[in-house]
Amino acid sequence: MSRVPTRWRTTIEDQIADARRRLEVAEQQLKAGDGGRALQAAYPAMVAAATVRVWFDAPPWLRPVPPEDMQRRVREAFPGRFGALAVMDIRDVLTSPWTADAAAPYVTEARAFVDETEQQLVAWLARV
Repeated sequence: MSRVPTRWRTTIEDQIADARRRLEVAEQQLKAGDGGRALQAAYPAMVAAATVRVWFDAPPWLRPVPPEDMQRRVREAFPGRFGALAVMDIRDVLTSPWTADAAAPYVTEARAFVDETEQQLVAWLARV
């Protein structure tokens, strides 16, 4: 496996940092009782972490993945609940009313997914 160029390493680390920031917002929205806004914050965090996972298998500095293929791979990387959302019209899902109780399992799943992705990133960077 080839070394990760500095620019891409920074981009990957920024994706995880962005996911963490979005999850903090999602958790604040849950505490405020706004499940819809919590889900709106958690979904991009999932996309960021899933993108990083796709990059583990298809490093973009070696050969870019076509946009349609990238979008499909990112959706396929989503875990259970978000995987189910990905097959729906995401705009409808994210603009529908969600209670905090209904959105909480999604935010929990997103937190676990981002944490696991970050652990995988550390191991992956140690290998490349």
